[in-house]
Amino acid sequence: MNLPLLFARRYLLAKRSTNAINIITGISIGVIAVVTAAMVVVLSTLNGIAELVDSIYSPFDQDITITAAVGKTFGKGAVDMERILGMPAVRNASWVIEENVLLRSGDQQTVATLKGVEPQYLAMSRMDQYMYSGEPTFEGLAGPAAIIGIGLKTELGVPLDDGVFQPLEISAPVRGRKLSKYQQKAFETTAIAVRGAYTMNMEFDMKYAVVPLEIAADLLEYDSVVTAMEIQLNSAKDMDRTAKELRNALGEAFLVKTRYQKNALMYSTNASEKLFTFIVLSFIGLIGAFNIIASLTMMMIEKRRDMRTLMGMGATPSTVRGIFFGEGVLIVMMGTVIGLGVGLGICWAQQQFGFVRLAGSVVEAYPVKVITTDLLAVAAAVLTIGLFASWVPLRTLSRRFLQATSANA
Repeated sequence: MNLPLLFARRYLLAKRSTNAINIITGISIGVIAVVTAAMVVVLSTLNGIAELVDSIYSPFDQDITITAAVGKTFGKGAVDMERILGMPAVRNASWVIEENVLLRSGDQQTVATLKGVEPQYLAMSRMDQYMYSGEPTFEGLAGPAAIIGIGLKTELGVPLDDGVFQPLEISAPVRGRKLSKYQQKAFETTAIAVRGAYTMNMEFDMKYAVVPLEIAADLLEYDSVVTAMEIQLNSAKDMDRTAKELRNALGEAFLVKTRYQKNALMYSTNASEKLFTFIVLSFIGLIGAFNIIASLTMMMIEKRRDMRTLMGMGATPSTVRGIFFGEGVLIVMMGTVIGLGVGLGICWAQQQFGFVRLAGSVVEAYPVKVITTDLLAVAAAVLTIGLFASWVPLRTLSRRFLQATSANA
């Protein structure tokens, strides 16, 4: 039987002669619970926002992108796509040609980024989930067609495919020709119908026009070269490992980047914000944990007679000290368990009912995502803070009271 823990449990649940001790103990448990719940809710909210941002940007950023280390393009023969598709972690892949072009429809024109891809890329980017109008396909009513952002469609006033007209003109500089010398002949132009318009976020909606790879290759005279290969994996957990395997296989002639590496600033900012928030909330928890000191101090004063009796029966100072340390541990554990339950309850309610709304955003309610590692980190941080707040002052206080008790025994 653990004697100190038994006494600590009885002291925690028993009525005190001084009501203030009960109040302070309750406040200590409440503070720990509130801080714990706040950490769970805030971290889960940050996770939800990070996941939302990732979902917004990920359609045009596949799990892994292969580009040339030197220059803008590379030959298709330099990378064995069949071998890559045969890797267990790889679900799909597509050649990509990406270049800035001039889009024109009637009297309206704008600069955009032309993204030539293979048909499977539409499934890789989950294009069907982002369609605002039209169909997520390159097969037009009378031939190949494009899919553009709703921002580009609105700015250009380009209509959807009607099977007769090809209202979207795409112009790009001819490779190797100087604009000042050839002027109009320096541009290659093609006309294409618009099969659909997507909406992902303001940046992409005004930036990308997606066309079949062959259209982009003919327009830009890329022949058998591309600007990248984009790869979709079965699981995002395999990104780093698969990227490392590809780097070893392709050598220094190619750059292999994961989606996180391509958007390192965005993801590092989210991670830094989450870490800073965790530290601030932990510091608030540390300040709140000092209520435990007041609770233990008053309890030691009240239980002097019990300590004198225990020491008279042969209890050592470490045993007596362990009783009050156990009291602090129980206070912290109760507060942590209650806080975790409350925090998870709030997150569940937000996920189910969305009572905190986001007006004018891409989602109706504040996104929340609970991650197990965050719960473990919160529990570990709160328990560490509570044990520190219980142990450090207890050594000094118990020495003082135990010496007085021994003198009176």
